[in-house]
Parts: sequence; C-alpha cells; structure tokens
Amino acid sequence: MTNHSLRQTVPALLVGTFFLGLLLILFTPYALRETSLFVYFTAVTLIATIFSATAVFQNQGMRRYIHLLISAGNVCFIAYLVGHHFGASTAINHMPFIQNFFYLIMSLIVITQSIEIRTLKLRTFDIFALFSFLLIGALHLFVYSNDGARYAAHLNGFEEQMVLISLYMMLGFLYLNRITSVGQTFRVLLLIGILGFTTASILNQLLIFNGIGHELVHLLQVSSIFIISISYVFDESREDALVYDSVFDYVVYSAIVMLFMLASDRLLGTSVLDSMTANAVLLLLIRQFVVAKQNALISHRLHTVNTDLEVAVTTKAHELEVREQQYRSLFAYHAEPIFLFDLHGEVLSVNEAGSSVLGHDTETLIGSNILDIIEQKDRSAYATVLHDLTNGRPRTLDVDVVTEDGAKRVWQLMNIPMIIDGEVEGIYAIVKDITQMIVQQEQIYYQANHDSLTGLHNRYALQEQIERLIAEGRPFSLMFSDLDGFKEINDQFGHHMGDELLQHIGKRLRGALLPNEYAGRLGGDEFIVVAEHDDDEMLVERLRRSVYRPPYFMGGTLVEIHASIGIVRYPEHGSTLKHLLSNADLAMYKAKDKGRNETVLFAPELRAHKEERKLLMEGLDTALEKGEISLYLQPQVDASTKAIIGAEALMRWQRDGVFIPPSQFIPIAEETGHIHDLGRWMIHETFQLMYAFEQGDIDLPKLSVNLSVRQLFDEHLIEYLTTLFERFPIEPGRLNFELTETVAAHQSDRVLTRILELKALGIKLSIDDFGTGYSSLAYLVRYPIDELKIPREFTMQLEENREYQTVTATIVAMARQLGMALVAEGVETEYQENFLRKIGCDSMQGYRYAKPMPLDEFVIYYMKQTM
Repeated sequence: MTNHSLRQTVPALLVGTFFLGLLLILFTPYALRETSLFVYFTAVTLIATIFSATAVFQNQGMRRYIHLLISAGNVCFIAYLVGHHFGASTAINHMPFIQNFFYLIMSLIVITQSIEIRTLKLRTFDIFALFSFLLIGALHLFVYSNDGARYAAHLNGFEEQMVLISLYMMLGFLYLNRITSVGQTFRVLLLIGILGFTTASILNQLLIFNGIGHELVHLLQVSSIFIISISYVFDESREDALVYDSVFDYVVYSAIVMLFMLASDRLLGTSVLDSMTANAVLLLLIRQFVVAKQNALISHRLHTVNTDLEVAVTTKAHELEVREQQYRSLFAYHAEPIFLFDLHGEVLSVNEAGSSVLGHDTETLIGSNILDIIEQKDRSAYATVLHDLTNGRPRTLDVDVVTEDGAKRVWQLMNIPMIIDGEVEGIYAIVKDITQMIVQQEQIYYQANHDSLTGLHNRYALQEQIERLIAEGRPFSLMFSDLDGFKEINDQFGHHMGDELLQHIGKRLRGALLPNEYAGRLGGDEFIVVAEHDDDEMLVERLRRSVYRPPYFMGGTLVEIHASIGIVRYPEHGSTLKHLLSNADLAMYKAKDKGRNETVLFAPELRAHKEERKLLMEGLDTALEKGEISLYLQPQVDASTKAIIGAEALMRWQRDGVFIPPSQFIPIAEETGHIHDLGRWMIHETFQLMYAFEQGDIDLPKLSVNLSVRQLFDEHLIEYLTTLFERFPIEPGRLNFELTETVAAHQSDRVLTRILELKALGIKLSIDDFGTGYSSLAYLVRYPIDELKIPREFTMQLEENREYQTVTATIVAMARQLGMALVAEGVETEYQENFLRKIGCDSMQGYRYAKPMPLDEFVIYYMKQTM
C-alpha cells in the first residue's frame, strides 16, 4: 500500500482503533476484560511499532532518528503493558515517562530541523519558554497551596518538567504550522499524539485511576501511540533540513537532559523556588541546544557562502584568464584576417592571417590606414561605414582590395565596434575573402541563365527577357527556328555529333547578332532569336547566310544543315509569352510543311493548320491497324522500248475516303517516330509482293523502296531483313533500297558498315534525289552504290533552264564513268524524255508513262505492256 492510499485510511484507522477499544472496555465481561484489553492494547502498539519501524527504513539521517525514537517509545509502552499485566515491580510504571521523554526529544528534533526556515525567529521560542515557565510556576503554586501533601505523594519534579516541556513543544509546533505549510499534518498528528500520551500519563499518575478509568487512560495512551506512529505517512520530506547534523549530538543532549531531570526529581515538593530554578535551567538547556543548532547553521551557511564565494572568485578569475587567452588565440590564430583600428581607420593591431593575406609584416601594417588598401571606388562607402559605427551597431560591407603583389580580391568586412565604458573606442574588422564565392555566384548565375551546351540563353533567361519587354510595352520580333534533318544526323552519326553541331550553331548565332538582338536555345534543336526591330527579312537572311547556309565540317565530314523558321511580332501576334511562343511554333511547323529551309510569318489561319496537324498525328496512331495505309507502285520503263524494267513502291494513306499527300504525313511520321512502324510495314509488303511476283507470271526485274534514316540505323534492321528473306525466299538482286543523298554524303564508318551489311545480303542500293543536297561526291567512290536517281526538281527544269541541262548531263556522264545505273524521276513531257535519252539516260519514271497505282491496276498495266 502506498503512502497516498494509506493517508486516505488513517482517519478510519484512528477512529476504529479508539472505538473498538472503548467497546471492549464497556461490553467485555469483567472476568475477560483485563486479558482482552491487554491483548488488544499490545496488538495495537505492535502495529504502531511496525508503522514506525517502516518509517525508519524509508527515511534517512535525522528523519530516521525521529522514527527510531518513536519506535523506542513504543517498545517502552509494550514493556509497560506486559509488566503491568503480569504484576512486575513498580519500576515498570516509569516506562511511560521514559517513552514520553523519547517523544519529547523527538519533538525537539522536529523543531530544530525547522530552524532552516528563514522566517523562524528564536525570540519567539524564548517567549514560548517564558510563558511555559510562568504558567507551570503558577500551576505549581496553585496545586501545592491547596493540597500539597497529597500531590507531593504522587508527583515529583520529573512529571512537572515533562509538563513544562510538553507545553513548550506544543507552542513551538503551533508556531511552526503558522509560518510554514510544509509538513503541517505531520506536526499536528505528532502534537496530538504527544499531548494525548503525556496528559494520560500525568493524569494516571496524579489521580491513580482504577477499574474502567484506568483502562480508559490506557486506551488514550494506545490511541496516542498509534497517532504518533502513523504520522510518518504525512511527512512530505524524506531528507534533513540540516544535512550536516548528526545523531550523536541528540544522543548526548538527550542524556544530559534526562540526567538533569532525574537529578531534579522531588524538587517540586521541597521548595517553589527550587522547582522554578530547575525548570528555568531545563528551559535554558533546551534553548542552549536550539541556539547551538542555529549557530551551527549560521556557521555552516557562512562557511558555505565563503567557500562558494571563494570558488566563484577563483572560477571567475580563471574564466577571465581563459577568456583572455581565448580572445588572444581567436585574434592571433583565427584563419580569417582580423584588424583592429581606430575610428579613422588607422590600424592598431592585426593578426597573422591579416598580414599574410596582404603580403606585409605586422609592423608595417600597424600605423597604416585601412583605406589605403581599399580600391578608390569603395573608399567613400567604407569611410561612411566607419562614421556610422559610432552608434555602436555592427556593419558589413563588401569592398575590393589590392594586395602587395597587385592581385585584386573581394573582401567582406564585418565591422564590430569595440565599446569601452559605453563609448566606441575602436573597430574590429573581420575579413572574409569572398572572391571565390563571387566567382562561383557568377558561374551559378551564368549556368542558371545559359544553355550548358551552346552557351546561349536558356529557356528561363529567354522567358525573363521577353516578359520584361512585354511588361515595358516595347515591340519586338521573335524568330522560332527548328533544324531540318537534325534527327537524321543524330541517328547517322550519334548524339555526340549532334551535340557538336549544336555547339557550332550556338557559336555562329552569337557572332551573327546585332546589339539589339539576342538568341537562346529552348531545347533539342529549337532556337529563338529576339530582335528589338521589325526588319524580319534582313534578320532571316543574315542568319541563313551566316549560320545555316554554310556547311559544317565535323569529324572529317561536311554536314549541311537548314532550318525551318517561324516568325511572330509583338504585339500584333500575341500579348503574352505563351501566345507568342504558341504562334511562333505554328508558323515554324507551317514552314516545315512547305518544305525544308522555309520561313513563315504567323497568320491567324495557321491555327486551323495546327488542328489539322493534330488530327494527322492522332490518325497515325491507328492508321496501320485500321488498314488505311496501302502500297502503290509506279512503273520504271526503258524509254526506247517502253518495256517495264522495274517499279518503285510508294506509301499512300487514305483516311475517311480522302488521300492524304505523303508530303503532309511523312514529315509528321518522322517527327513522331511513326516512321519506324510504317517503314517496317513497307519493307514487309515489298518482300511479300516480290515473292508473289516470282511465284506468278510477273517477271519484275527490280522493285525499289525508300529506306529512311531511322530505318537505316535501326540496330535490328539486318536481323529483320534476314528473317524476311527466310520467310519470303526472293532473289535479293531484285530488291533495291533508295537512300537519301543526305545520309549517303556523310562519310562515316557507321554509314559504310550498314551499307556493306546490306550489300552482303545481295540488296541493291540507290541514291534518291541525287544532287539536291550538299555533297562532296567522294561517297560515290567509297560506297558500293548501284544506281543514281535524277531528281524530279532537275527533270522539271530541263525545258526552261540550260543550267539544269548541264548539271543533269554531268550527272549522267559521271554515273556512266562509275558504272552506275540511272533513273530519271518526274518525266512528264516528250522533250524531257528525248533530252534524257540523248545524254544517255534511258530508264525513266513519271506521269508520261504511268502514275502511281494500286497493286491490281499495276498488274493489269504490266500484263498489257508485256503482251
């Protein structure tokens, strides 16, 4: 059971103990009463002794001694009960007084342990002693003047002094409970128990009760013992107030008081003066002990204060010394330069780091002025800081300084006023060299606003600049350019070559811009040029002439690149950055649809083109699944005999009954990646068709099909072709792959490797649209090309342009010299046919002979031609 739960049961225990004993006294038969009460009183006292013994083990120091005295008193009373019950000698009757003596000594301990309380005054206890002395003296005179002989026969000075001490202690307890709330219940219970026990003992000795009266006195004594013993559960302290106190002091003092009281025995009956003298001496003994304890406390406190003060002074002095050493170490050995100078900037002291960073020794710097090492542009600002520091607030300023070797550095000076007696007497300047940090900040700013690959402004810097122009209401033109064929370059040469090309373009762009123009890269191969003027034609021509038209020499190869350009103007074509970029994007894609290397100025009707383009992109997702893609064939004929010598397989897309021109959907397919699936479908259909021709009655010598750049560099192409040859065992020499000149013209090992792999399969190769791109012609010797195709653009100009006649004749002559076959595309007139035959080109393809047609029409056409 815890003390808290035990406290709640104490009232019931006390009331139950008293009334149970009262019932035994009143209602127990006379023959059994003495034995029953002896057992009951002994049992209650033993229980009380168990409580007090428990408190002995739960406490320490003087608290333990208090409860040890209570336990000793309880043992005395048990001895008294046993001796009285079994008729022991009359000496056993003194046991209650010895017990009472233990209780009073315990009370004295409680009082002396309370002198720690600051509000406790010794003079108050002197008044209590005087009051007790006078009251007992008056009582002595009154009793002995009325019936002195009777009382003298039963009482002695010991009992009188016990009453004196009890009264004195009662007043002390009441006073303690008034000035402090801690332990009030504990002291009240002790007071009630001690007064109850003392009163019962005196009355029993004075009136000599017999029968029920005597048992009632014993019941009062037992109840008082139980109250005293169980009071520990209300004690709120488990440690001594006087921690240095010792039990030995109280043992010695208790022995002295007991000896004195025994020595003064019987004085009450001899003389009033002797009795009062003995009482006064007893009170003086008690006071002397209390004073001794108070003096010991004061001495202890003085010693503690002196010790603490000495320790504090020593510690403070040591701390000051340590702080001074720390300050000296901090100043002298700090990694950052630290200067101490007066309010005019004259250096009073400097640490080693400060002299080292400036390249001067300490003696040279002391006496110089801090302003001398600061660059002229920052001196005025720093002089202002020196003046403002007189208000006592620190200031920080970044300044440029020049060291002894002439190096320029950026210092961040943290200026801290040195205040002595409330006045600013000097300034500490802690230097932080932020030169590298400034450089890094500039690098971070550059990286945050520039494209890491090209060095041009990045998307965020462009947006910020354009939005600034819009906010200021300044008109400008925005040119949105996208490189033509950039994906093919990446596929053919690899992304590292594409990155190198973008770097060259960025360099050319920076060199081609005027002061009121600036360029940036949005990402990929998309560039933006912003011009604060409206001369769009001049800007486009300058950029094409300086940036896009000249070829690029990279990795031993000349690479020609063009750009499709869309142009918008602010504020005509949009009031926000989002609208301007969206409209520029529309114009750029319109330029791509018109053909490569085109420029388009935005117009509102382009939005409808955007929707059309979006529908085409969505339609490509399911075109193959829906069977909208079909294969058409256009015959190739010998002009002299009109015999069919081959055909070209062409892709057609019919959506909702409407044919979509290849010029519209092929660029979109290349851009979105659909070209991969479409190209594989074309190759598969070509193999299947050739196999069907060989198994039937159609002897078609050659069937040509276009191979896109993405297909050419597909890592699974050769594996796929091998699988088709196994499934459709056709004669490889009848299959002809047409490559664009842009791919063939780049003399890379990757191109050569793939061409050799195709030739190893027995497939023939043609160069489609030969002469339309920029080429060194060296690839015609290096690569095993079988055929050149004269482009439609050349054929259409033969009747009107002699230059094209010359170029075409040169192509034919060169092909003859290299042993290559020739096919002229786009032949529509008799003049074109005759000219081509005259210069040596007999293989032709065009509307003069047949338009592209579905398979069934081609079969009918072929059968008619061979009949």
